[in-house]
Amino acid sequence: MSSNHRKVSPVNRAALERAVLGLVQGPGVVPTPGPLDRGGDPYDPAVVETVAGDGSLADVLAERGRLSEPECRGVGARIAAALAEIHEHGVVHGDVKPANIVMAPDGGLWIADFDAAGPASSPRTRGTPQRLRDRSTLDRSDDIVGVALVVAECATGIVIDPTVEWSAPALALLGCSADLAGDLAAVLADPTDPRRVAALFGHPEDRLPSAAEVRTDNDPTPTIDFEPTVIAGLDPLPSTTEVLNQPVAALGWEDSIRQTLQDWALRLRNKQSELTALVRRK
Repeated sequence: MSSNHRKVSPVNRAALERAVLGLVQGPGVVPTPGPLDRGGDPYDPAVVETVAGDGSLADVLAERGRLSEPECRGVGARIAAALAEIHEHGVVHGDVKPANIVMAPDGGLWIADFDAAGPASSPRTRGTPQRLRDRSTLDRSDDIVGVALVVAECATGIVIDPTVEWSAPALALLGCSADLAGDLAAVLADPTDPRRVAALFGHPEDRLPSAAEVRTDNDPTPTIDFEPTVIAGLDPLPSTTEVLNQPVAALGWEDSIRQTLQDWALRLRNKQSELTALVRRK
């Protein structure tokens, strides 16, 4: 498995995605290498580079069909926790779905693909229509609905329509347990209520599924551009022009040593995660 994943995107979108990734780096977000770790063309404006994982949750669902209830809740809990940190930065992911949830080599989960992200209440120009209630603006509650839809898909193997008012009995008919159906229906009805969110994602028996044996980059509902425009106003994030025109400052010797040590630590962590995953599979 290669240590880095390189994604080539339109220049403006790639620049914005790199800016967002730099702002929200933390637990539950796919790591992105530092400039000294990027190799041949580190400043190519069309390249977004992240640390590679063990495929996506969509690959797991394609292989297994459905997950157990503890696995479903475990997935939801990890994604919701990561999104809470992302929202603290004023950013909405905007495209939460199994294909954008990476299975980390250490058995955890990473949220990836921030090319539809932007500030809360900003115009939405990119996303997955089958998974959206509202295509007009980015909203934190839509990310929470996205997590609930992921949990429902993990439990049923079905992508449910987020514009429909789902009752607990209807979700149970699709294959959710009575408890999970009730918690999902409550969050889908009001994703702004923290008590409902905690009830869905706060079970002590939560656990995570293992990565798929075969990884083929499954994505049954692709992300599309709604309009041929750049994501509007990433304020307080840098604008596209600022990102592209920002000069590359020379590192002082102290910063250079610090950056080198950080790169070594990242590589060591990745190797340790790969070894851990290998031992777990055996």
